Amino acid sequence: MPEESTSEAPSDRSAATSGAPNWAALEPRGLYARCGRPLAELVLLAAVLPFAVALALPIALVNLCVFGDPRRILFSQERVGHRGQVFRIHKFRTMKETKSSSFDSWSGDGDALRVTAFGRFLRNSHLDELPQLLNVLKRDMSVIGPRPEMVEIETWAGAHVPKFVERLAVRPGITGWPQITQGYVGRCAEGYAKKHALCMQYLERFGPKQDALILVRTVLWMARRQGWQWQDQGRG
Repeated sequence: MPEESTSEAPSDRSAATSGAPNWAALEPRGLYARCGRPLAELVLLAAVLPFAVALALPIALVNLCVFGDPRRILFSQERVGHRGQVFRIHKFRTMKETKSSSFDSWSGDGDALRVTAFGRFLRNSHLDELPQLLNVLKRDMSVIGPRPEMVEIETWAGAHVPKFVERLAVRPGITGWPQITQGYVGRCAEGYAKKHALCMQYLERFGPKQDALILVRTVLWMARRQGWQWQDQGRG
């Protein structure tokens, strides 16, 4: 997604929506939602964090060489999370600076032009997402869940896709059902409608089997470098 270099504390606010949904009615229930999922995520984090740190260190060094400033190794950006609450996400930087806003860059072809060669590798392999494990530890995100959108994109999608915000009845995730089946979506109302449908399908089928399937497919998706594919997305 589009990048910006600011790193202030997240705004204490919710994204603007046309009426808050009935979150309690939308969120998954049952033993897995209450106990199984949090425990499984804790075990998963304990298992992957050492490997994530081992991968993150050389990536950080390459980004330092590419951008020439330790403050630009990572970037943070406000995103819309659980129940519409805004938080600040962390990723490895993959783009050059732009004079236009992040939303304008996403709306046009600016993103494709700004991505560095190493940034394209990071995006295609999804390794740029590694710092989001910090967001998982902070409980802003989960490992699996709907993708958190930029505030401006969330507002745009909400105006084009009815009930788009309802997918945020659970915490947003690093990976998820739309991420491994649909991939990156540019400014395309039809694409975002499909993303919403896939998210709601995930909520309806919430359970350990579906989460296990998503994790396995995520590993395969990363291995095949089926990441950021701007050129394959429709516009509208």
